[in-house]
Amino acid sequence: MTSVNLDKLLAGHVFGLLFIFARLGSAMMLFPGIGETYVAPRIRLMLAFAISFLLVAPMLPMIPAPPADVAGLVRVLGYEIFIGLYFGSIVRLVMSALETVGSIIAMQMGLSNAVILNPALATQSPLPSAFLSIVGLTLIFTSGLDHYLLRSIIATYDLFPPGGSLELGDMAQVFARTYNRSFLIGIELSSPFLVIGLLLYVAMGMMQKLMPQVQLFLVMLPVQIWGGLFLLAIITGVMMTLWLQYFDQSLAAIFSRSGINP
Repeated sequence: MTSVNLDKLLAGHVFGLLFIFARLGSAMMLFPGIGETYVAPRIRLMLAFAISFLLVAPMLPMIPAPPADVAGLVRVLGYEIFIGLYFGSIVRLVMSALETVGSIIAMQMGLSNAVILNPALATQSPLPSAFLSIVGLTLIFTSGLDHYLLRSIIATYDLFPPGGSLELGDMAQVFARTYNRSFLIGIELSSPFLVIGLLLYVAMGMMQKLMPQVQLFLVMLPVQIWGGLFLLAIITGVMMTLWLQYFDQSLAAIFSRSGINP
Protein backbone atom coordinates (compact mmCIF):
# COMPACT_ATOMS: atom_id res chain seq x y z
CA MET A 1 0.00 0.00 0.00
CA THR A 2 1.52 3.29 -1.09
CA SER A 3 1.29 6.33 1.21
CA VAL A 4 0.54 9.82 -0.01
CA ASN A 5 3.16 12.44 0.80
CA LEU A 6 1.22 15.68 1.07
CA ASP A 7 4.39 17.75 1.44
CA LYS A 8 5.45 16.80 -2.07
CA LEU A 9 1.96 16.80 -3.53
CA LEU A 10 1.13 20.28 -2.23
CA ALA A 11 4.55 21.79 -2.70
CA GLY A 12 4.96 25.45 -3.62
CA HIS A 13 1.79 27.48 -4.11
CA VAL A 14 -0.37 24.54 -5.13
CA PHE A 15 -1.95 24.33 -1.67
CA GLY A 16 -2.52 28.09 -1.64
CA LEU A 17 -4.32 27.93 -4.97
CA LEU A 18 -6.42 24.99 -3.80
CA PHE A 19 -7.15 26.76 -0.50
CA ILE A 20 -8.42 29.97 -2.15
CA PHE A 21 -10.29 28.10 -4.86
CA ALA A 22 -12.26 26.11 -2.26
CA ARG A 23 -13.91 29.21 -0.80
CA LEU A 24 -14.01 31.37 -3.93
CA GLY A 25 -15.30 28.62 -6.21
CA SER A 26 -17.98 27.57 -3.72
CA ALA A 27 -19.24 31.14 -3.40
CA MET A 28 -19.19 31.79 -7.14
CA MET A 29 -21.32 28.68 -7.70
CA LEU A 30 -24.23 30.65 -6.19
CA PHE A 31 -23.37 34.14 -7.39
CA PRO A 32 -26.00 35.90 -9.53
CA GLY A 33 -25.11 35.95 -13.19
CA ILE A 34 -22.03 33.74 -12.73
CA GLY A 35 -23.54 30.75 -10.98
CA GLU A 36 -26.62 30.47 -13.18
CA THR A 37 -27.42 27.18 -14.87
CA TYR A 38 -27.29 28.74 -18.34
CA VAL A 39 -23.59 29.54 -17.83
CA ALA A 40 -21.46 26.60 -18.95
CA PRO A 41 -19.83 24.80 -15.98
CA ARG A 42 -16.47 24.94 -17.74
CA ILE A 43 -16.72 28.73 -18.03
CA ARG A 44 -17.57 29.08 -14.34
CA LEU A 45 -14.72 26.77 -13.40
CA MET A 46 -12.20 28.65 -15.52
CA LEU A 47 -13.33 32.03 -14.15
CA ALA A 48 -13.11 30.91 -10.53
CA PHE A 49 -9.73 29.28 -11.14
CA ALA A 50 -8.35 32.38 -12.87
CA ILE A 51 -9.45 34.69 -10.04
CA SER A 52 -8.05 32.27 -7.46
CA PHE A 53 -4.73 32.22 -9.31
CA LEU A 54 -4.54 36.03 -9.21
CA LEU A 55 -5.23 36.08 -5.47
CA VAL A 56 -2.56 33.59 -4.46
CA ALA A 57 0.29 36.12 -4.22
CA PRO A 58 -1.48 38.89 -2.23
CA MET A 59 -3.18 36.41 0.11
CA LEU A 60 -0.19 34.16 0.69
CA PRO A 61 0.45 35.50 4.25
CA MET A 62 -3.08 34.46 5.28
CA ILE A 63 -2.80 30.94 3.93
CA PRO A 64 -1.95 28.38 6.65
CA ALA A 65 0.70 25.72 6.30
CA PRO A 66 -0.32 22.59 4.40
CA PRO A 67 -1.74 19.90 6.72
CA ALA A 68 0.34 16.86 7.42
CA ASP A 69 -2.31 14.26 6.64
CA VAL A 70 -5.33 13.74 4.43
CA ALA A 71 -7.78 14.15 7.32
CA GLY A 72 -6.39 17.60 8.08
CA LEU A 73 -6.64 18.55 4.40
CA VAL A 74 -10.29 17.47 4.26
CA ARG A 75 -11.08 19.45 7.42
CA VAL A 76 -9.41 22.64 6.15
CA LEU A 77 -10.99 22.47 2.70
CA GLY A 78 -14.38 21.51 4.16
CA TYR A 79 -14.31 24.64 6.32
CA GLU A 80 -13.48 26.83 3.33
CA ILE A 81 -16.17 25.25 1.15
CA PHE A 82 -18.78 25.71 3.86
CA ILE A 83 -17.94 29.41 4.26
CA GLY A 84 -18.11 29.93 0.49
CA LEU A 85 -21.50 28.21 0.21
CA TYR A 86 -22.81 30.16 3.18
CA PHE A 87 -21.84 33.52 1.71
CA GLY A 88 -23.21 32.56 -1.71
CA SER A 89 -26.52 31.49 -0.17
CA ILE A 90 -26.82 34.87 1.56
CA VAL A 91 -26.46 36.58 -1.81
CA ARG A 92 -29.12 34.28 -3.25
CA LEU A 93 -31.50 35.19 -0.45
CA VAL A 94 -31.06 38.87 -1.27
CA MET A 95 -31.84 38.11 -4.91
CA SER A 96 -34.98 36.20 -3.89
CA ALA A 97 -36.63 39.50 -2.95
CA LEU A 98 -37.21 40.12 -6.68
CA GLU A 99 -38.95 36.77 -6.99
CA THR A 100 -41.31 37.76 -4.17
CA VAL A 101 -42.01 41.12 -5.81
CA GLY A 102 -42.70 39.51 -9.17
CA SER A 103 -45.02 36.87 -7.72
CA ILE A 104 -47.11 39.47 -5.90
CA ILE A 105 -47.28 41.70 -8.97
CA ALA A 106 -48.34 38.76 -11.14
CA MET A 107 -51.08 37.84 -8.68
CA GLN A 108 -52.42 41.40 -8.58
CA MET A 109 -52.29 41.75 -12.37
CA GLY A 110 -54.00 38.44 -13.05
CA LEU A 111 -50.88 36.96 -14.66
CA SER A 112 -50.06 34.36 -12.03
CA ASN A 113 -50.74 31.55 -14.51
CA ALA A 114 -48.69 33.16 -17.28
CA VAL A 115 -45.32 31.55 -16.57
CA ILE A 116 -42.04 31.54 -18.44
CA LEU A 117 -38.60 30.10 -17.84
CA ASN A 118 -36.76 32.33 -15.37
CA PRO A 119 -33.06 32.10 -16.31
CA ALA A 120 -31.99 33.43 -12.91
CA LEU A 121 -33.68 30.55 -11.08
CA ALA A 122 -33.80 27.94 -13.85
CA THR A 123 -37.48 27.34 -13.01
CA GLN A 124 -40.85 28.42 -14.31
CA SER A 125 -41.83 31.81 -12.88
CA PRO A 126 -44.55 34.36 -13.62
CA LEU A 127 -43.71 36.92 -16.26
CA PRO A 128 -43.06 39.82 -13.83
CA SER A 129 -40.73 37.63 -11.75
CA ALA A 130 -38.65 36.66 -14.78
CA PHE A 131 -38.57 40.27 -15.97
CA LEU A 132 -37.45 41.68 -12.61
CA SER A 133 -34.85 38.94 -12.14
CA ILE A 134 -33.25 39.73 -15.50
CA VAL A 135 -33.33 43.46 -14.73
CA GLY A 136 -31.72 42.81 -11.35
CA LEU A 137 -28.91 40.75 -12.88
CA THR A 138 -28.30 43.46 -15.47
CA LEU A 139 -28.14 46.19 -12.83
CA ILE A 140 -25.69 44.22 -10.70
CA PHE A 141 -23.16 44.09 -13.53
CA THR A 142 -23.80 47.58 -14.88
CA SER A 143 -23.59 49.24 -11.45
CA GLY A 144 -20.33 47.53 -10.47
CA LEU A 145 -21.82 45.44 -7.66
CA ASP A 146 -20.19 42.36 -9.18
CA HIS A 147 -16.82 43.82 -8.16
CA TYR A 148 -18.23 44.47 -4.71
CA LEU A 149 -19.20 40.80 -4.47
CA LEU A 150 -15.67 39.70 -5.28
CA ARG A 151 -14.24 42.10 -2.69
CA SER A 152 -16.72 40.74 -0.18
CA ILE A 153 -15.35 37.23 -0.66
CA ILE A 154 -11.89 38.50 0.22
CA ALA A 155 -13.36 40.28 3.26
CA THR A 156 -14.75 36.97 4.51
CA TYR A 157 -11.18 35.93 5.33
CA ASP A 158 -11.17 38.64 8.01
CA LEU A 159 -14.64 37.69 9.21
CA PHE A 160 -13.97 33.93 9.06
CA PRO A 161 -10.19 33.51 9.36
CA PRO A 162 -8.66 30.30 8.01
CA GLY A 163 -8.60 27.54 10.56
CA GLY A 164 -11.15 29.29 12.79
CA SER A 165 -14.28 27.88 14.35
CA LEU A 166 -17.75 28.06 12.88
CA GLU A 167 -20.17 30.23 14.86
CA LEU A 168 -23.17 28.24 13.72
CA GLY A 169 -25.60 30.07 16.00
CA ASP A 170 -24.67 33.51 14.71
CA MET A 171 -24.58 32.26 11.13
CA ALA A 172 -28.07 30.78 11.47
CA GLN A 173 -29.37 34.07 12.89
CA VAL A 174 -27.89 36.05 9.99
CA PHE A 175 -29.37 33.59 7.51
CA ALA A 176 -32.83 33.76 9.11
CA ARG A 177 -32.66 37.55 9.41
CA THR A 178 -31.70 37.90 5.74
CA TYR A 179 -34.50 35.57 4.70
CA ASN A 180 -37.02 37.54 6.74
CA ARG A 181 -35.71 40.88 5.48
CA SER A 182 -35.79 39.77 1.84
CA PHE A 183 -39.43 38.75 2.12
CA LEU A 184 -40.28 42.02 3.86
CA ILE A 185 -38.51 44.04 1.15
CA GLY A 186 -40.46 42.11 -1.46
CA ILE A 187 -43.73 43.06 0.22
CA GLU A 188 -42.69 46.70 0.56
CA LEU A 189 -41.59 47.04 -3.07
CA SER A 190 -44.83 45.54 -4.33
CA SER A 191 -47.02 47.60 -1.97
CA PRO A 192 -48.34 49.91 -4.77
CA PHE A 193 -49.77 46.87 -6.53
CA LEU A 194 -51.25 45.57 -3.28
CA VAL A 195 -52.98 48.88 -2.56
CA ILE A 196 -54.33 49.41 -6.08
CA GLY A 197 -55.32 45.75 -6.35
CA LEU A 198 -57.24 45.97 -3.08
CA LEU A 199 -59.06 49.10 -4.26
CA LEU A 200 -59.87 47.43 -7.58
CA TYR A 201 -61.28 44.32 -5.92
CA VAL A 202 -63.38 46.43 -3.54
CA ALA A 203 -64.77 48.38 -6.48
CA MET A 204 -65.46 45.15 -8.39
CA GLY A 205 -67.26 43.71 -5.38
CA MET A 206 -69.50 46.76 -5.04
CA MET A 207 -70.25 46.81 -8.77
CA GLN A 208 -71.03 43.10 -8.74
CA LYS A 209 -73.55 43.68 -5.97
CA LEU A 210 -75.18 46.45 -7.99
CA MET A 211 -75.10 44.53 -11.28
CA PRO A 212 -75.12 40.80 -10.46
CA GLN A 213 -76.05 39.85 -14.03
CA VAL A 214 -72.80 41.27 -15.48
CA GLN A 215 -69.65 39.12 -15.55
CA LEU A 216 -67.38 41.80 -14.13
CA PHE A 217 -64.36 39.50 -13.98
CA LEU A 218 -64.26 39.17 -17.76
CA VAL A 219 -64.90 42.88 -18.20
CA MET A 220 -62.29 44.05 -15.69
CA LEU A 221 -59.53 41.55 -16.55
CA PRO A 222 -58.15 43.61 -19.48
CA VAL A 223 -58.30 46.74 -17.32
CA GLN A 224 -56.47 44.89 -14.54
CA ILE A 225 -53.72 43.68 -16.87
CA TRP A 226 -53.21 46.96 -18.74
CA GLY A 227 -53.39 48.97 -15.54
CA GLY A 228 -50.82 46.70 -13.93
CA LEU A 229 -48.48 47.01 -16.90
CA PHE A 230 -48.84 50.80 -16.84
CA LEU A 231 -48.05 50.93 -13.12
CA LEU A 232 -45.11 48.56 -13.58
CA ALA A 233 -43.67 50.80 -16.29
CA ILE A 234 -43.93 53.81 -13.98
CA ILE A 235 -42.39 52.41 -10.81
CA THR A 236 -39.84 49.89 -12.14
CA GLY A 237 -37.00 52.43 -12.01
CA VAL A 238 -37.73 53.45 -8.41
CA MET A 239 -38.35 49.87 -7.36
CA MET A 240 -35.06 48.56 -8.75
CA THR A 241 -33.14 51.51 -7.28
CA LEU A 242 -34.48 50.65 -3.82
CA TRP A 243 -33.63 47.00 -4.36
CA LEU A 244 -30.04 47.89 -5.32
CA GLN A 245 -29.73 49.87 -2.10
CA TYR A 246 -31.03 46.88 -0.16
CA PHE A 247 -28.56 44.60 -1.96
CA ASP A 248 -25.66 46.86 -1.03
CA GLN A 249 -26.81 47.34 2.57
CA SER A 250 -27.37 43.61 3.09
CA LEU A 251 -23.80 42.74 2.13
CA ALA A 252 -22.39 45.63 4.16
CA ALA A 253 -24.39 44.58 7.24
CA ILE A 254 -22.61 41.21 7.31
CA PHE A 255 -19.24 42.88 7.84
CA SER A 256 -20.29 46.02 9.71
CA ARG A 257 -20.26 44.47 13.17
CA SER A 258 -16.64 43.43 12.73
CA GLY A 259 -15.57 46.81 11.36
CA ILE A 260 -14.65 45.28 8.00
CA ASN A 261 -15.12 47.34 4.84
CA PRO A 262 -15.09 45.08 1.74
